[in-house]
Amino acid sequence: MKVIVASLPKCGTKTLHKCLEILGYSVADYDHHCTDYREEWKNILLYGSTKDQMRRLYKDIDAVCDFPAGYYWEEIAEAFPEAKIILTMRRDENEWLRSYKNEEKLFSDSWLLALCYVITPTGRKLREHFRRLGRVVYGCPEQGIFSTMKQPNAQLMKRKYREYNASVLSSCDKQRLLHFHLSDGWKPLCRFLQKDVPAQEFPHENKNGELASSMWDVHVCVKMRREFFIILAGILVVVGCCLKVFLLW
Repeated sequence: MKVIVASLPKCGTKTLHKCLEILGYSVADYDHHCTDYREEWKNILLYGSTKDQMRRLYKDIDAVCDFPAGYYWEEIAEAFPEAKIILTMRRDENEWLRSYKNEEKLFSDSWLLALCYVITPTGRKLREHFRRLGRVVYGCPEQGIFSTMKQPNAQLMKRKYREYNASVLSSCDKQRLLHFHLSDGWKPLCRFLQKDVPAQEFPHENKNGELASSMWDVHVCVKMRREFFIILAGILVVVGCCLKVFLLW
């Protein structure tokens, strides 16, 4: 483990993910935490973590980004004392909340995604995971795609946002921390990570929640979609057989 992105979602985490990949790091993002490491994170969110547990979890990964790993930056940093920590924030909390609500709306407005979350095994596991994250991070026991995130508690979320960022800035070792502004581009990031500045233009991923429009390309959504159509095909076969029996009878 070399880099820990401690930023909350909707604070440029997808852009940082892309930057780190361009710089040659292997990155575990939200999709990995929710699928490849879901059982481990289930236990961590319920019972807490140990240094050995974090070491085992990310021993073959260069960088972690996004929920829930970013929120647990302290535990991961303790397990990997040489890792550097990056924090990005929005200009203000209202901008952050607008962006968060906008992306959640884009996701929840997809009827196919909603059905996948309800009837597929992977979808049900993710719903459970989302609710657990909401409880731990924002203090919302029922938070998730189908509950309070459609109408989030704005005061609570903004308070949690302020408290979280202030905690990172005050408690993190300043020698290990880069408080990074995406508008500054490659130079401060590469200087902090001791990397050469790439010739490639600085990326800007998931602007205005555009990730939602390509969500079906994400591994976990591909899996949910596959399960959905298998279940749908099974239902159609059963219905067809029942109709055939009924007509013959």
